[in-house]
Amino acid sequence: MPSEVDLLRSLSDEPDTPSTVNIRKAMDVGRRRRVRRSAGYAGAAALTAIAVTGTSVAINLAAGDQAAPPAPEAAAGGKPKPSASAPAVAPTAKAPAGCVIHRLKPPDNAPMALVSGADPTGKYVVGRSYPKAGGYQAVIWNDGKGKKVMLPGDSEESLQDVNSAGDAVGWSYQGEGEAVGPVPYAYAGGKVIKMRGPKYAEPRAINNAGVVVGVANGANLSAGAGLRWPSPTAEPVPLPVPAGTTSTRPMDIAEDGTIVGGLNFETPVMWTADGEMRELPMPEIDGRPAAVAQAFDVSDGWATGMASTEKIAPGSGGGAKSASAPIFAVRWNLRTGEAQVVKQLKDPADEVNALGWMVGTDAKGYATLVAGGTAVRLPDLGKNPGDGVTTIATTISDDGRFIAGQSGNKDEVIQAVVWRCE
Repeated sequence: MPSEVDLLRSLSDEPDTPSTVNIRKAMDVGRRRRVRRSAGYAGAAALTAIAVTGTSVAINLAAGDQAAPPAPEAAAGGKPKPSASAPAVAPTAKAPAGCVIHRLKPPDNAPMALVSGADPTGKYVVGRSYPKAGGYQAVIWNDGKGKKVMLPGDSEESLQDVNSAGDAVGWSYQGEGEAVGPVPYAYAGGKVIKMRGPKYAEPRAINNAGVVVGVANGANLSAGAGLRWPSPTAEPVPLPVPAGTTSTRPMDIAEDGTIVGGLNFETPVMWTADGEMRELPMPEIDGRPAAVAQAFDVSDGWATGMASTEKIAPGSGGGAKSASAPIFAVRWNLRTGEAQVVKQLKDPADEVNALGWMVGTDAKGYATLVAGGTAVRLPDLGKNPGDGVTTIATTISDDGRFIAGQSGNKDEVIQAVVWRCE
């Protein structure tokens, strides 16, 4: 059965480099799950382009990508189904034939960098670099030009998400000995702001209204309380959960205020803009309901995440070994309540857009765009070893033409990249 570490492993964006935090913290940093915004592409002119084209491969994907019906008032038995507002972009786009990769140059020509979030217009991209002198450096790219964001501390820092105004959120690990944790920060109006609330917290996503979601954490990152900040400068409000909940992990927020996440590493949930929590349906795997599932991303009525056929191994949160059950990618239609296993992806999708398109990793370890009935393998800067972690597509725009993430160069050093798809 999977452990909590197994469930978080697919979220890891940490390259093979020494870290001053333990591996569990590094994995739980995760490939940041961003809010989707209606977008095109604006930043390629300032980037170094490498003319490599991806290959389109026909695949089978269940119907539902091109038009999502309005949510019915209630499911069978009178229980309301999950719902969401109408998509911001009409779902009529044609899947791109291929994509071209561009390297994002980090400040001070740092040898390694990665992307954890983006404004899907391509104007703003956020992440972190690994300077020549060592350590971590939070970075925001504006039209392809990188700028250092000076978050206090340097044991580990990163910006996780950014909105179309260029306001970003993230954290920096601070403290000594056992008292080390992620201190939450926002970057708004060109200034670094320490966010209010608990000393240690992980703000994970911000939408265009400035609403932030994340999780409060102590030294034990297996536990936490889900938080919603009405703005980067406001006091956070706890998200409502059932009595007995031991872990709440909100991961993403949509433009209409819908939040998705999970409870106790077992139950996928959503919170509506008015604060009501609803469980998401468990997908079926080989004809039977999944034992555990988690939601990671949301965009205009679509959500993605993971599921497994076995529950978490008891007592495994501290890192004990356990047999691993397969983990499957899942997509939910929040209007109809449908939960679908996406067999074209080996791991959970790294992002979903308003069309229901996803970026993730295929069975051979390559970054892939799944768009309707088409899979487009994304090109690499160098030779992809097929490990599923060298090249990662982290974000996708609502029109599906802008993707950002990371890729190894010819020396297998991780670089921040964007793809432009036509």
